[in-house]
Amino acid sequence: MMDRLENNKDKIVGKISEKIGKVTDDEALELKGKLMTMKADASNMVLDMKDAVLEKANDLIDTIKNNKDNNKSN
Repeated sequence: MMDRLENNKDKIVGKISEKIGKVTDDEALELKGKLMTMKADASNMVLDMKDAVLEKANDLIDTIKNNKDNNKSN
């Protein structure tokens, strides 16, 4: 949860930096903002994939456990 909050903060700061860089014609600041935004987006995608893998792994373990329990009761 904290990772997502940090990523969202970085995304907001990145967008603000990008806009300030555009307005002030500071290409370095604009690039830094774009990179911050991209990094935050990529980090959120990794967290989404991690959550999906954990969910599937838990589902698989539950299925195996339920099958094992059903076989014991037969």
